[in-house]
Order: sequence, then C-alpha cells, then structure tokens
Amino acid sequence: MNHHFDCIIIGSGLAGLSVALSLAENQRIAILSKDVLINTASDKAQGGIAAVWDPFDSFERHINDTLVAGAGLCDREAVTHIIENSPDAIRWLLSHSVDFTRDATSQQLHLTLEGGHSHRRVAHAADKTGHVITHTLQSLLDSHPNIHVFEHYASCELLLNNARTENVECQGVSALNLQSGKMESFIAPHIVLATGGIGQLFTHTTNPVVATGDGIAMAWRAGCRVANMEFIQFHPTALTLSNAPTFLISEAVRGEGGLLRRPDGSRFMPDYDSRAELAPRDIVARAIEAEIKKSGGNHVLLDISHMPKQEIMHHFPMIYETCLSYGLDISTRPIPVAPAAHYTCGGVLVNQNGQTDIKGLYCAGETAYTGLHGANRLASNSLLECIVTGRNIARNIAAHLPWETPTTYDNTVCINPVTGNGKQSAQDSALDANRLRQLMSQCFGIVRNHAGMQAALQQLNAWKAQLHSGTSLQAISLNQIELGSMLDVASLMLQCGLARKESRGLHYTTDYPDTAKAAIPTVLAPLLS
Repeated sequence: MNHHFDCIIIGSGLAGLSVALSLAENQRIAILSKDVLINTASDKAQGGIAAVWDPFDSFERHINDTLVAGAGLCDREAVTHIIENSPDAIRWLLSHSVDFTRDATSQQLHLTLEGGHSHRRVAHAADKTGHVITHTLQSLLDSHPNIHVFEHYASCELLLNNARTENVECQGVSALNLQSGKMESFIAPHIVLATGGIGQLFTHTTNPVVATGDGIAMAWRAGCRVANMEFIQFHPTALTLSNAPTFLISEAVRGEGGLLRRPDGSRFMPDYDSRAELAPRDIVARAIEAEIKKSGGNHVLLDISHMPKQEIMHHFPMIYETCLSYGLDISTRPIPVAPAAHYTCGGVLVNQNGQTDIKGLYCAGETAYTGLHGANRLASNSLLECIVTGRNIARNIAAHLPWETPTTYDNTVCINPVTGNGKQSAQDSALDANRLRQLMSQCFGIVRNHAGMQAALQQLNAWKAQLHSGTSLQAISLNQIELGSMLDVASLMLQCGLARKESRGLHYTTDYPDTAKAAIPTVLAPLLS
C-alpha cells in the first residue's frame, strides 16, 4: 500500500510537531509514530526550555554558558542562531496556548535556574514542561485537516532514487503497520526524521521504550554523515529505588537548592567543582559515579528536604507525587539517585535548515547534530533546538529554497555501513536487546577505555551478521527493526569513541584522560559502493 503526501514526519515529539504545525496551512502532512502519539522523549522532559526572556539576561550570556558547557566543541554559528531565536520560540509556544508557570505576583513567566546557566532563563510548566508542551501541541493536530496521524507504524528504511550516486534523493519511507503486520510505503518530496534518541541502548535510561535510534540508523544506511556520537549525556540524577522504574529527577531540583550528599549525609560536589551542584551535567555525573564506586553502593542522595513542603509541592508536584507513590516523602527524606542515559549530543549532520546530505531528507531534534550541544548539552537547550530547527525546516519547505548540504569536514572518517572497521569475531552469546544494553552500559558508560570499546565493536559485528542472516522483508518484525537500528547506532557510537584520542565533555576515556588543544568534531561517513 502506498500513501502520498507533501511532507512525511517520522516522530511525534516537539521537533516533529514544530514542523507539522508550521506547515499545515498549505501542505498535506503525515506524522508516523511507532507507538501512541504521546510516547516521546519530549513528553518526559521535566525542567523546561532555556530562552533569553528576562530583560536582565542577554544572548551573550546564554551563548557563553552553552559554549562553556559544550567544552569547546559547539559550533558558534549554530549556537548563536538558535539562542537568538529563543524568544521567538517562547512566543510561538505561547501563541499555541502552552500554559507555562507564572510568577504569582507579576504574572510574568517564572524562570528557574539550572546547572551550567549563569542566569534564571528556563521557562517551565511546574516540573512537567515537556508533557504540557507536547500534550498542548498534539491536541491541536485534529484541528488541521491537512495533518494525518499514523500511530503504531515502525519506520524501516528510507526510499531513495538513484541510490549510491551523487544525485540521490529521498522520496519516502517504508514502514511496518504494527496492527496489520504489513509493510506500507509513504511517498513525499520532503521527509523529516525526528525520532528522538538512543537511550534504550543502555540498561538504565530516562528515555521512553521507543528511543532505539531508528532515525539515525535509517539516515546512516541511506548515506548520511553522522557526527559526535560518542557524546552521550547521562543525566546525573535519576531515581534509584528497588521498587521503582528509572525516573528523572529534574535538574531544576538542584537549581532550586537541592544538595547532593554521600550516604553519611556529607556533601561532595564542592570537592569536584567550584560550581558544586550547579556544575554542568558531565561533571556532576562523573562525580556521582566516583562517589558510588567509593561507597560500593548504587546511589548517592539528593536532598531538597530543607525547602518548605509547600514550595516543594508547588515547584515539583510530579516529582513529589511520583516519589510518594513509592513510599518516599522528599519533603522529609533525601532522594536516592544515580546517573542514567539521557541524551545524545551527536546525530545526523544537518545545516541550519535541518537539511542532510540527501536531498529531500531533513532531520531535527535529538536525531540531528546541529552543532548546538558540542561535547555536553547545556540543560534545557534541547527543547529550544527542537522548535528553532523544526520551524526552520517548515520555512525552508514552504519557500522551496534550494538544497544545501551541511558543512564538509576534512577529518571525516569513512567506514563500511554494515560491518564497521572492527574485525568480526564469532561470539557465543546470542543477540537480544538486553545483552546489547548490558554490553553498551559496560563498555560505553560514563568512563570508558579503548580495549573495552574495541571488544564491544567486535561483538556488535558478530551480532549484525547474526541478525542479517535471518532477516527477510517479508517476515520483518518490530523487534528486528529496533535491533537493527540499535546495532547500527551502537557501532557508530563506538567508532566515534575509538576515533577520539582525548577526554572531553561527556567522553571520558582512561587511555587519553587529557583534553586536546584543538576541539574537532568526530564525523563519520558511510563508505558507499
């Protein structure tokens, strides 16, 4: 079955919604969602959206905070563009009736402070900002007759003309209808990948179950470059209770005065960084991991109990209620926390308008590498990036602007998209998602080494051969699609990690603990025959 549209958006988070709602007036749009529409990483975002809104703040300060957090690897032009468009992003959300928290006295937007920021600039809706934004925007889709939503469709492969030539164009995507079990084709001149991140490659993650790197994998297999896949952000503070699933404890808890403590109650962050609890996430995550190893336990404590109970319930109602449902009253007891895989700072290489190496194929949100995040994402810059890049894509499509491929990098490494550079070594372990998660958590966690990464890459190559030997398009399943994506993306992460001979930001390797003088992106290109 073939479906024809003007634009196909794969993913239903904030990046995809920003494109759809900005295009719906004169374009027929399909939104493909692997699960129900609301099940996205955007929906789970707690903290908020960073923007220069306070008159005493400035673009220069926000830009500098982003560059510092990015450990020298951000693209200054991209950072400047996205941050200078941050007030417009907030105004766009307000125009779509997003209900942000407001100051009780002035009724202006309440702006909170998060780690790495030098000023209060994070607009939020209590502690469930992502849900409020995503739910509000998704509720508007039905009012647009040009937007057609396809839930429970797992996108599989991009459809190309002139594949493996310089004139390659993306013309659609094949997708598995998870209800009928049949493959269907969606055809359009404009395809937008907005499938989110790769958290499901790790045993502990704040990401939803759909975050298996599908968009990055599809773009890579089609011939797009990827960049900086070694920089995986582990959120420092995820709830760690034996009777509870992994649950994000917002950065804003520390921003509003939450303190990190050892099991004996003593603080430790001042020993690691002068900014203490407000240091960037990579520093806080490594400090917590070091303290956990010292104690031999599995968590540290995040203490907000010194704050009046009413303030806790006002600022963090979802966190308070969630913890209470597991028997933990955070107004009287500290929260046991540990790092969990949260965000990939790299992705498919795009330009300012979300254009990839393949004509007709755009990419936005966590799937894309815009250059904003560098070696470590500044808190609450991600939702901002989704809106700015998403609206840029919509304007580009509507104006029929000429196609411009992203920047060319002299240091690009070309690798075989099937097997990578590592030698295949037959392993005894059978492939399943849990074994893959265990492997990546062990060999590609907060602290890494090259021997572990190389061994993991060899195991991945053996698993790839195992998966492809038993796969046919006639009998493909969701499990096979996701495993294929996870294997491809895991290989890209390891290849990038092995290529970086230094420690910077989120990538810390014991083989090269120092930071190089020159900050250079890691860019991989598929070796196409």
